[in-house]
Amino acid sequence: MFLKNSGMQNMKSARYLISCLWAVFGISGAAQAASLDDLYRDIIRSDNEGYLPLFVKNRSTPDILNEESYNADAKNNLQQTRHPINLTNNRLQKEAFVRARQLRWNKTLKAVEENRTTPLDLSEITYRVSLNDAKAVEVLAWMYTRGVGVRQDLPAAFRLYRQAEKLQVPQAAENAALVYKAMTPEQRALLK
Repeated sequence: MFLKNSGMQNMKSARYLISCLWAVFGISGAAQAASLDDLYRDIIRSDNEGYLPLFVKNRSTPDILNEESYNADAKNNLQQTRHPINLTNNRLQKEAFVRARQLRWNKTLKAVEENRTTPLDLSEITYRVSLNDAKAVEVLAWMYTRGVGVRQDLPAAFRLYRQAEKLQVPQAAENAALVYKAMTPEQRALLK
């Protein structure tokens, strides 16, 4: 019976101990919550004041806190991602550009026919000659032969007719021969 009573007493004392601990931890849990709240507020307050904890103090400043490198990185990223994808359809603009270019070429040819070429017309022709446009090469050769819009230059006309011949312009070889016959011996010497 003594053993039985002591077991009961031990059990009561264990229950008492558990309930005390429960009460203490329950109360201390509420106290801990209040202190955790205070701790959190303290951390926020120290962050706003610029206080760094000890484990951070011995480290170098992170790159994001370095304003110069941050601003340079931001500027580079802005330049790289300004227009990553082109969502516009440039087909209509390209077609309009081609039509305008063809219209300008037609006006240039009409001006050459009417013997009223301007420097703009001449620049259009020379641009097309630089692109090896057969029609432009033939027109400029004719202009140099006749002296239309430019000063007459038979050696230049001969060279252009030879270039037109390489571009398979009909009658370019015959025109080159005619220009060669019309040249003086001094002009022929310039061809060599």
